[in-house]
Amino acid sequence: MKNLPAFVFLSGLALAVVVAPAHAQSLDSNPQYLRFKTYAVNTQFRGVVPNEYKFCIQEYDKLIASGVSPDTRVPDEEIAGQRHGDPSIPWKGTVREIKEKWCDAGLKKKTEDVASRHGPYRAALKNDKLRLVIDETHGHVMRYALPGGQYTDDAKKLAVASTWFLDVGAPSNERQNCPSGGKRKIVRKYTFDAQHKLLNTTSKEFCGDPPASAYR
Repeated sequence: MKNLPAFVFLSGLALAVVVAPAHAQSLDSNPQYLRFKTYAVNTQFRGVVPNEYKFCIQEYDKLIASGVSPDTRVPDEEIAGQRHGDPSIPWKGTVREIKEKWCDAGLKKKTEDVASRHGPYRAALKNDKLRLVIDETHGHVMRYALPGGQYTDDAKKLAVASTWFLDVGAPSNERQNCPSGGKRKIVRKYTFDAQHKLLNTTSKEFCGDPPASAYR
């Protein structure tokens, strides 16, 4: 939607005054713009996960569907970094430029990085082992202990081992300490078949650091 001229007559002279369309008058009062801005800025923080880029793109699409032009310029702003000492984040340009530079390009790079990191696990693991190692939502890789208690994220070692272990704390809705005062610790044991399918899961609880016998 283009700006529309309005004419004001003063002392016989006609002056053209440009009137901005309603959606361009104040982006900051547009809830959908603020949602897009939130997700876009999140993509500039440390430790961003793939879904942040996807949410940014989704909110941009909703913003455009609401009637905001892709070429609408955002109000220039310097946004504080995520942590003390982080550089400020320059918020400027059009909504399309921000989406393409931060959301689209960011998702492409993150997807490539995650695929590269996951490659060795997808090659060595399958079925339940692969599911337990790779967090598809956030892109993280889980580490597990092998018999003896040594933790590893080595794909080949995880592929060969028929038993994995994982130290987990007490459920958040339960007491965290033992009656004697030590911290409750639970060791979860996973047993797999030759096709990396989960056969059994058991758990043992300990008070304080689990002994070596917990990883047998």
